[in-house]
Amino acid sequence: MTVTTNRPDARVTGGSTESRRWWQRRAYTRAENTDLATMLGALSVVCFWAPGVGIVLGLLAIAAAVWAVRSEHLTGEHPLSGDTWLAIGSGVVGVVVGLGFLAMVLPNW
Repeated sequence: MTVTTNRPDARVTGGSTESRRWWQRRAYTRAENTDLATMLGALSVVCFWAPGVGIVLGLLAIAAAVWAVRSEHLTGEHPLSGDTWLAIGSGVVGVVVGLGFLAMVLPNW
């Protein structure tokens, strides 16, 4: 089986490139982390109706966006500020809408 990769640090074993397992995968670049933060923020907005899920996803989106900007362990150039603010903004919207939904539903629960 031939496995191709665009990762320069992929392990080479026995003459063929061996891919990392799914549990060993992590974001290596700042752009990947910003994309992850944007996806989490969008999911937090979509999942606001699930009690607490939208809030947790929004907080994770904010943390991932801040980590993409400030981390010294990630490679690549700093992400565009628009991408970072989009990720942070969607996370904040998800948290606010999720909290608003909880405030509206909890008294009737």
